[in-house]
Amino acid sequence: MSRKPFPIRTPRVIAPILTLLVVAAPEAANPAVAVGTALSVEAQWKAIAATPRVVTGKNDAFGTAAVVGHKDGFAYLLTAAHVVDAFQDREFHFFTRDSYPQPARKEKGGELLFRSEKPDFALVRLKVGDDRLPELKLAGPGQRPKKFPFAAVSVGCPFGGWPQARAETVAAKLLKRANDVPEAFFWQTAAKPEKGRSGGPLLDADGRIIGICAATQDEKGYFTHLDEILAGLKPAKYEWLWAK
Repeated sequence: MSRKPFPIRTPRVIAPILTLLVVAAPEAANPAVAVGTALSVEAQWKAIAATPRVVTGKNDAFGTAAVVGHKDGFAYLLTAAHVVDAFQDREFHFFTRDSYPQPARKEKGGELLFRSEKPDFALVRLKVGDDRLPELKLAGPGQRPKKFPFAAVSVGCPFGGWPQARAETVAAKLLKRANDVPEAFFWQTAAKPEKGRSGGPLLDADGRIIGICAATQDEKGYFTHLDEILAGLKPAKYEWLWAK
């Protein structure tokens, strides 16, 4: 998938361009788990199993998603808005520790329930019947670190490869604006995510999702902030995703 990067600004400062993290061809990937992170190896593998690669019909583009809940035979997945839209075919590739680095399961389709370009996240519903998928906990209101910097872990599919965990240092919470849309909050990470990680989760030390990978700028990473995700989902009656 390709999309023109959007210019953003911070209050009183004109910021450079954020580059959206999608990629149109897979390349080689690194080992699955990271050492010395805020999460154990077992917790990282759990996160990997709940973090599928997203393949869309738009020029065979790739991104990442995260399963955050199940209800009435459907799995609910968070991803970045620029990874999915209502007019493209999509396929989700799920990996297990035993199948890695090959997918254990592929699911086509998925209904786009919610999509917000501000602040760049989307919710997709995927029919799975009684066969539940591994899932991650979405943090609730106030369940996020408040002192900086703090250690976190991201999971994503760099260059369209298999999902990988990566240690992150979250440096700040920043308010930014894209063209013609309101300001939104993002987590800023010290290291730049690779292309293809877009839509993947940012996890706190308890393995809860506190952000979704959205973009890069000046060799830094930007993840849609938990507060923005909850504020978008609540009016649409999806509080059960974090209240369960």
